[in-house]
Amino acid sequence: MQTKPTDIQFDVERNLIHFIWSEEKIVTLSHDQLRNACPCAFCRYNKIKKLPVSLVEHVQVTELNSQGYGVQICFSDGHNQGIFPWEYLKNIL
Repeated sequence: MQTKPTDIQFDVERNLIHFIWSEEKIVTLSHDQLRNACPCAFCRYNKIKKLPVSLVEHVQVTELNSQGYGVQICFSDGHNQGIFPWEYLKNIL
């Protein structure tokens, strides 16, 4: 089964990223949604302790780096620790 998306499209005006696996499976997430869904240990700890994941109200995705099984997403608040597995992104909603 293919877990890596066939395409990733950026909607810069609306701060959205479209992860496309097929015509039937498109996941669209805002930059803020991605920041709040960060799977790294730091962000998971903050969620468990009911602390804010980011102190910045609205973040931007500044960079995507393919890591084979997923993608490292870097944010404008300086956070870059999370690697988002493709399967996680595919089933995030």
